[in-house]
Amino acid sequence: MKKVPNIITGGIAALLFSQGSFAANWIAIQGTEPEKVSHRLFGAVSLQYSNYVGCNPLSGMARPNGTPTGDLNSGPGLNNGYYVNNCRVGPELHHDNKGFNLDAFVVGLRGNIIPGKINYFLTTNFGMNGATYEPLNTNRKHLVSLTDASVTLNYIPGARLRLGLFKKPGPEELLESIRTKDFIYLTDFVRRDQVERFVNGSAKGTNPIAGQGYAGSISTQGYDSDVGRDWGIQAFDSFNTGKWTHTYAAMIGNGNGIHHSDNNNEKDLNLYFSSEYDLPGGKGAMKNGVKFYAYHQSGVRNYIVDAQGTKSEDFDRIRYGFGVQALGRFFGETGHKHRLGMDLMFAEGMILQSATSSCTDCPYGGQFQIASERENKAKGLTLEYGYYLNKNWQFDVRYSRNNLLYETINNSYWSDSDERIITELALGTTYHIAPKTSLTLNYVFRDSEAPNAVTTTSANPAAINNALVKTNNAENSTSTIGDVIGLRLRHIF
Repeated sequence: MKKVPNIITGGIAALLFSQGSFAANWIAIQGTEPEKVSHRLFGAVSLQYSNYVGCNPLSGMARPNGTPTGDLNSGPGLNNGYYVNNCRVGPELHHDNKGFNLDAFVVGLRGNIIPGKINYFLTTNFGMNGATYEPLNTNRKHLVSLTDASVTLNYIPGARLRLGLFKKPGPEELLESIRTKDFIYLTDFVRRDQVERFVNGSAKGTNPIAGQGYAGSISTQGYDSDVGRDWGIQAFDSFNTGKWTHTYAAMIGNGNGIHHSDNNNEKDLNLYFSSEYDLPGGKGAMKNGVKFYAYHQSGVRNYIVDAQGTKSEDFDRIRYGFGVQALGRFFGETGHKHRLGMDLMFAEGMILQSATSSCTDCPYGGQFQIASERENKAKGLTLEYGYYLNKNWQFDVRYSRNNLLYETINNSYWSDSDERIITELALGTTYHIAPKTSLTLNYVFRDSEAPNAVTTTSANPAAINNALVKTNNAENSTSTIGDVIGLRLRHIF
């Protein structure tokens, strides 16, 4: 397995902790409109090429009874010869480690209905992504999806009300607009533990987890994704105090996919607060400043546990974190800019585990595996630095780590052997061909480890052998994950 270079990651940490950080006020930017604006059409097209270099098809995987797997046509457990999903181009996830994808084709309309009192925000996406494909379904589900559809009412002093479908208050990586996404790929924690996939039943291996599904509800694919959004109502506003801008948001949402209504009697509560210090220079989403923020998301999820449609018990889904982002001239240069960022993110319950090494078309496994209980936890760290040489050239580096299931409930399904440590180091450069057109190249060093062996207290030789087989399979599957080279052409209109 390739390791992330320690010298580079240490340098990132030194830079980030020596400075503050910034980001645009996305809560206000996406929920309000200047009074002088009537209506405006906007959009973006993003075409990308991915090549998962160093990825290898699975090999050496063994049957549950510990015997060699043999060829691809001789029984269960035979995933040898297949690339795992982390080495395939999404969302179609065909058995190929390279290819093109129209990641986004966004068309939107925003403006005022009553200037200063009622504004609206609409976006549709024709691209190939989580909004138009069901999770791990290789066939396209929707030609186009509505990804934002909200109105904001400004009648209560200090509490604007936003209603409809919009981005949930949360980590900066999901709140930012497509125009300011400096990296091609989301970090592992955000795409696995923050972007939610919805399923009717949870499995471990190929079997349903008792009380969380049955044979008819577990599946190799989900029925929807939230793509960082939800249907709901949000109170928010911003307040200026000298050079500081303080923003709050409190959202009540359905807690379901963007194509579905609420599916239980509970609502999600999403809370957010930020304080941003203004620095000279920049404008709009690229305004210079230093921003500190924190968020908390909570809700419950259920499964279908029998053919009659009986709902399971409630399982808590908790997400929270805090961060700091900065943009400006910090080191005395005249004409250059630096971007700095740090995010700490935490997840409790409803942890997606199987996407580490599953493959959509594998003959064995592939079912969605979610560690549902709140005692199952993950935590993520992101450190990033960007350097804007001039109006054309930009250079970026980002270190991210996901401690997946670093704590578990330790029952008959989940234990410390399910822990994964996933680290990524993304190096990038962007050439701004024109103010609204850019070409980005990323190279992402990736490493996935299964640090804990499967153990058993049984003296039975078969149980001991099976534990060894499971450990071997986990190590084999994580070792197949290589790096990824990405190239993205993006145009904003």
